[in-house]
Amino acid sequence: MNKESWKLIDLLTTASDFLAEKEIEYPRRNAEALLGKALAMPRIELYLQHDRPLRQHEINRFREMVKRRINREPLQQILGEVEFLGCHLLTPRGLLVPRPETELLAVQAVKLSQERFGDEETIRILDLGCGTGCLGIALASALPTASVDAVDIDPLAIETTEKNAKLNGVDARLNPIQSDMLEENFIERLSPPYNVVVSNPPYVRVSEFDSLAPEIRHFENPEALIGGENGLKFYRRIARILPTLLIDNGFAALELGSGQAEAVSTLMVEQGMKASVEQDLNGVERMLIALRQSE
Repeated sequence: MNKESWKLIDLLTTASDFLAEKEIEYPRRNAEALLGKALAMPRIELYLQHDRPLRQHEINRFREMVKRRINREPLQQILGEVEFLGCHLLTPRGLLVPRPETELLAVQAVKLSQERFGDEETIRILDLGCGTGCLGIALASALPTASVDAVDIDPLAIETTEKNAKLNGVDARLNPIQSDMLEENFIERLSPPYNVVVSNPPYVRVSEFDSLAPEIRHFENPEALIGGENGLKFYRRIARILPTLLIDNGFAALELGSGQAEAVSTLMVEQGMKASVEQDLNGVERMLIALRQSE
């Protein structure tokens, strides 16, 4: 990539090959996204203008982005944004990048909310560990009567959630709360009961952290990833407080780590909840629905 005169398609192809050599997954998709960002150009235009000569400042900007990617900085953090269920979200470095598995969780939560509470004047939703705000914002966008409390301990997460809520036009129906869900007086910061609780809590086991991809280990907040020695610390806390947080027949939708479905289901059942597990598109048990049954 040291040549000084480039046509768009030549630089795109060279960068894609270079990323492949560096063992970056989906190198062509990465190259397209980075070049599109560098040129402020949608993907289709990269091919419609494939013969366009590039200016030196455009080449330099793209090179810097490619360097960041081969250093394993997540693509979404380099781009600074991601699409999540039709919502446009800012993704600053240090926050968990929203993933496709979490989109499936949001879809399931929207579906169940519509089925159970579609006739309600207000659907009250609690997003525990909101990060970028992806779950709460997606639900608020899909459910016009939703009112969301979005909680996180991280000031950057709260700031980003506020920005993303405004960006997607749901800020009037989303209330960010900076708080630690593990604190004993946590519920006092909230306004239960809620119809729905959603969460993608930290669930990585301490022993697993060093085996995670560099994109995750080096660029995402470990506090948003590690769930204690066995990965269940936050699930235990959520299970204990759900009976207080939810209305009768309310539900929680939780993302699960691999191999955690049985243990988390047991935690929920011990608190009087009815638990069911859903698989993701790869057949992994990735989502748990916990229903607070009528007394």
